[in-house]
Amino acid sequence: MDVDELVRVAKPAYTLRAVEREAIGPWVRDVIERGAAPYGVYEGTRLLAGYVLYDYRMRMRSSVVAMGGIGLVCSALAARGRGAVRLLLEKSIETMRDKGHVVSVLGPFDQSFYRKYGWEMFSRFQRLELAPGQFHVPPAETEYEVEELASPDVASCNFYNGMAATRYNLAQRGEAQWIDRTELRSWHEDTAARGVVRVSRGGEVVGLIGYSVWREPKGDNTITVDPLLYADEGAKREILRFLSRLSHQIKTVRFDIPEDLELWPYTADHPSRRQVIDAFMARIVSVAALDRLRLESPDVEVVVDVVDAQAPWNQGIWTLRVREGTLSVEPGGRPEVRSGIGALSSVLTGFTTFAAMIAAGRMEALPTYRGQDLPRVTTFLADYF
Repeated sequence: MDVDELVRVAKPAYTLRAVEREAIGPWVRDVIERGAAPYGVYEGTRLLAGYVLYDYRMRMRSSVVAMGGIGLVCSALAARGRGAVRLLLEKSIETMRDKGHVVSVLGPFDQSFYRKYGWEMFSRFQRLELAPGQFHVPPAETEYEVEELASPDVASCNFYNGMAATRYNLAQRGEAQWIDRTELRSWHEDTAARGVVRVSRGGEVVGLIGYSVWREPKGDNTITVDPLLYADEGAKREILRFLSRLSHQIKTVRFDIPEDLELWPYTADHPSRRQVIDAFMARIVSVAALDRLRLESPDVEVVVDVVDAQAPWNQGIWTLRVREGTLSVEPGGRPEVRSGIGALSSVLTGFTTFAAMIAAGRMEALPTYRGQDLPRVTTFLADYF
């Protein structure tokens, strides 16, 4: 694909400001050089719609699976209403299946739009903003070493990926992903610094944060913390202690963290701002590929009649059976629940339950259904694309 053509289509689609218009070309070229792949729908040689596909390995339930991240979905103004984006998204599912992706994730501009193609709510997060001086952390009982790094060293990368394999829906990160999150580029107009802070104890990495320091329009300095990872409560306290010492340089510390992560015991007052934000939508690319997925659940069996207009390989009846924490997926059985792929995706990722989807009319309980369900989990993906 001609990257300049994709950039030409994206500029009016996203109503970019002048600085963003200048930055989008270098940004798109950069992500493609680092492994993302552009795809498009053409009329002759003219690009009508395009997107960029990222390869990730993301934790889902208790397994790490191949995930396709979809970004920069855009269409030419003259192509609106002609089915180009519909064809683009339908073909993207085939592309991801061919690449071995089990699930796809995207950040929607409009949830109802992507629901038509099988993506459904998958994660949300809480955004907290506090002054550094609001942290009240007890003295350390153990000696820690805290070091700022321009980019993570090997030990920090290994710590992150080990934690990512066991926490929420975090994605594995290699060199390309860390470069995206630590290097300053021309499009980071208001950002003064990016990097990581490593916390070690006895020579072993036990905590890690990524950070960006930037200036808000009103002139105040803010540090955004993402991710926030720690091996235990002692490492967590050491990270918060580090942030509390920034009070003379930074007015606001912003966290984008999972809904169940609590910082209030270490604060003197409520945050100046707290939001719960809907983030990503997910879509199961291949139901069959979920076979052997690990998940924390009692033994249970549900037979689902899956409706998936965009992916005929998913269409039909599937027996989902959990035994000793492992999911088996087999075709056939006597159906108990009828579900579109979107609602089923939301349940299988752990964001919601069969019971909630049935109550909302998003799934149909058939006469054979006996109330079986899968437990919810706190979902959270820190990466972006």
